[in-house]
Amino acid sequence: MTLRLVRCPFCGKRFNVSGIAAGSRLRCAGCTAVLTVPRTDARPPAFKITRPLVLQIGGGIAAGLVAAVAIYLLLKPSAGRPGAIPDVAILRGPGPERSEGGSDLPLFVDDPYSRVRDAIEKEFGFRFLYRRDSGPYLIALEPSERFHAPSLMEEYSQRLLAVLTAFRREFGEPLQLPEVQPALPVLVFNSRESFDRYFIERDKRRMAESIKGIYEYDRRRIVVYHDPNVPTEVLLHEGAHQLVDYYKRLREVLAKHPSCYWFQEGVGTYFEGFRRIGGEIQFDPALSHGRLPTLKQAIVQPGRKDFIPLNVLVGMTVDEFWTWFQRGQLTEPEDTTRKAQVYYAESWAFIHFLRQSGGNSRKVFEAYFGLEASGLGGKPAFEDLVREHLGLELAQLEDKFIAYIQGLR
Repeated sequence: MTLRLVRCPFCGKRFNVSGIAAGSRLRCAGCTAVLTVPRTDARPPAFKITRPLVLQIGGGIAAGLVAAVAIYLLLKPSAGRPGAIPDVAILRGPGPERSEGGSDLPLFVDDPYSRVRDAIEKEFGFRFLYRRDSGPYLIALEPSERFHAPSLMEEYSQRLLAVLTAFRREFGEPLQLPEVQPALPVLVFNSRESFDRYFIERDKRRMAESIKGIYEYDRRRIVVYHDPNVPTEVLLHEGAHQLVDYYKRLREVLAKHPSCYWFQEGVGTYFEGFRRIGGEIQFDPALSHGRLPTLKQAIVQPGRKDFIPLNVLVGMTVDEFWTWFQRGQLTEPEDTTRKAQVYYAESWAFIHFLRQSGGNSRKVFEAYFGLEASGLGGKPAFEDLVREHLGLELAQLEDKFIAYIQGLR
């Protein structure tokens, strides 16, 4: 491989970028500036500037940067989709290059927290405060005079780490899933008004009032807003979505099969149960029965008109559910919201049933988790597992499921 050296325009350090694709964004280990690997035919052979002056650069360098900016902006690549997290090369290639001063420096420090922060700042400007010492999470909080930001970020950190610990215990360790690597973004707006404004600008519409937070699959981030009336369960729920999606992306299988609604929302609602012990949040599925009354009412209705048969529930994808919900909000918002609550409740109960009812039901869930994480889930795959581990057809499983619900308190 041909040795290719480039010089940081900020601090003058030289580095070997052999084998690294042009356009990759990396952080200089000398001055921490975010740089972009230039094209091989670029003149002069150095990095393009991709962000404003870095605060760490001394005043003496600043004057020289004025000329450098003019040169490198000419080579600036076209902007990507707003808000998208840029792809950055993972450096496993040549070793460090000795700088002209004689000291050995690593090629570059690939900082995933800074990459995610850069993407948020590109989308929103400098309106958020950040916390990066919460495990794999990067918390971005929109400040307000209504609360003390550091204390609030500590609270959000505790909630997120509670989800991660419980998820690893419930699913990660039994299924031998690898540890979660940074950085998982969590965007916290300072009010419902700010939350609504974001979706109006993005989608030209508000979220339904009942929706107090979402997980954005395309941007891999949780989006919530802070309000004393927003329950802790919202962050726990969306945090579970983020972790499931993380493991699907880890296997690079998102395009094979769309996620099933009952699995995604069932896992999310399963993680809504918690208790506070000594001021800390601890996951407890035995307490996540808040949706049970809704489901029991659907079961005792004449003809069970609101109950969703398993034949329908296990075949619905996430996209199909949200298409149905959004259309219904335009025509019959009250009925649609009521039925959606049953979908959520039944998805929670079905996960609870598979996890807690005993026998080989947990084997069905764990095997199906692996299929969802591999992009191979769906109704036929689930039915095969039910036959294999339980010797039942879906209609027979539904009878057991209803009896289980009736026995819950």
